[in-house]
Amino acid sequence: MRKLLLTALLGILMAVPAGMEAAAQDFEATPVEISADKVNISGNVYFIHKVLKGHTLYSISKAYGVSIDTIMQANPSLSEGLKAGMLIYIPESAASADKKTETATVAVPAENTVRQSVEPEQGDRQTGKTAQDRKSDRPSGKKYKKYNVKWYETLDDVAVKFNVPTGAIIALNGIDTNSGKRIRSVLIPDEEYLRTYREDGEQADGLADGDNAEETGSTSETYTADDGQGAWINSGKPEPSSYFSHGTHVISLVMPFNASRNAAGINSYTADFYAGILTAMADLKERGMFSGFVLNVLDMSRYSSAWELVASEALRGSELIIGPITERDMQPIAAYARSREIPVVSPLDLKTATLVEGNPWFFLFPPQSDLALQHQIDKIAASIRQADTTEYVTVIYEQGYERSDMVVQTMSSLGAKGIPFKTFKYDFLSGRGIDTVMVHAFDRHLVNRVIIPSMSEAFITDALRNLSLIRNSGIDIEVYGMSRWKSFETIELDYFHALDLRLAMSYYIDYNSPETKDFINKYTAAFHTEPTSFAFQGYDILTFFVDAMSKWGKNFPQAIVNERKSLIQSDVLFLPAGPGSGYVNCAFKDICFTDGWTVTEE
Repeated sequence: MRKLLLTALLGILMAVPAGMEAAAQDFEATPVEISADKVNISGNVYFIHKVLKGHTLYSISKAYGVSIDTIMQANPSLSEGLKAGMLIYIPESAASADKKTETATVAVPAENTVRQSVEPEQGDRQTGKTAQDRKSDRPSGKKYKKYNVKWYETLDDVAVKFNVPTGAIIALNGIDTNSGKRIRSVLIPDEEYLRTYREDGEQADGLADGDNAEETGSTSETYTADDGQGAWINSGKPEPSSYFSHGTHVISLVMPFNASRNAAGINSYTADFYAGILTAMADLKERGMFSGFVLNVLDMSRYSSAWELVASEALRGSELIIGPITERDMQPIAAYARSREIPVVSPLDLKTATLVEGNPWFFLFPPQSDLALQHQIDKIAASIRQADTTEYVTVIYEQGYERSDMVVQTMSSLGAKGIPFKTFKYDFLSGRGIDTVMVHAFDRHLVNRVIIPSMSEAFITDALRNLSLIRNSGIDIEVYGMSRWKSFETIELDYFHALDLRLAMSYYIDYNSPETKDFINKYTAAFHTEPTSFAFQGYDILTFFVDAMSKWGKNFPQAIVNERKSLIQSDVLFLPAGPGSGYVNCAFKDICFTDGWTVTEE
């Protein structure tokens, strides 16, 4: 017995390594492909890499030929972990980076690090004094204002804030720009020190006199398109005047990159939205429509707040601003856009509708769901006007909900349009067989148009079941519903098709259309994954506005109002929200579920 146990144990021990080896052979890491998308960040070129499931910092670093520390330094948010769906910045190879150091003046500010945007000073050009010599020149006993440098700030940022030359801050504080150490606080030069500084031969940055950076030798950041791609990401103060002199139109995209995929927040899908933007940009270039444009991509995660972004002047020179996403971030951006008369587009969050009032430069792109009901009533009214006979509309609602907003709005809107209607209310908990009573509300010779102003899944399911039974008896019924019905889980699609259900959809994608297939093919080829609705949204928005700007130039805001256009996922019809206010998209996709088990767009 003992020998038998030993033999079995030995067999198990011998089998373990083999099993482990087999398991290891079955595991295959997700391959990392070098991204074809690059951005120029203040003179330094970075790949934009989308993290896929199975990617690790080690595999990414090996594929791109950079260290993990380098990737971490360029992406402060990685301190919270690498997550699928992230967009991260990968510096070009060390060899390429070495070639760029002669011209690159500012790197991406990493968290808890301040990168200086000045060239190392071995000595002043005219006096020969080093920064340390300058520090020794500091008047003894002199008290200067002390400023605690924020982690996201460069010395250029501090210089702009206090309207002093960057070099003067370096000289007064004896800063060694080659040390790479974080600068936690600096003393701010006063007027007396600045006079001495200038007398020694150093030129001021020209902030007070309004001179431009090129004339004064300032090292403030300037931006160019990367390898003709027409896009860049910046985190500071751009100088777009040179682009406008060549007829280039700057579109600023404000997004919170590297956001975690939190299902509770819309920010989680920023990567998909941006990927749709990039696909649209490539498509527009292919059609020769993007040659006059530059996309200025601003990463919200590199600023402490949207107010900080506005103060940085990073939006200066924009002809169109897309984003940010949330109402909180949009408030200062919308205020800035209004003061500069720059059209600004809210791309995703319906809560930003609060910012439309009083801002004639604000465009809310996603249609508001509460407008869908009015859209359906308008559509019913148009159908009845085209009919040769007098037709009634039947409004069905749940007993006890007579005063609900949807029911009241439906009846008042029908009455305002002069549409005759009947009402039928019932308690769906009272039992089955209500169809035998409901049938008397319909005409056997005319089309019976029915609208059900409700979002109760249980009531809608029961009402459609009863209407389906009635239609089976030979009564012609068309039902008009809300887009949310399509997401109901307990409802049977048989009812949709049996009743020729018509829905007003904020978003709808016809996967059989050539345009949709073309977009999906290009997106999949570029990102190796299927596009989400957010990717479609990004594609639609950039395509729509670039097309409008190409046709009408700076007058496009007036030209697109009251003009309806159908895009891949959305329809667009911007209407004014009120006198002196902005514009809301009032267009919906009209789809119909036919009895032939097809879904058509009307």
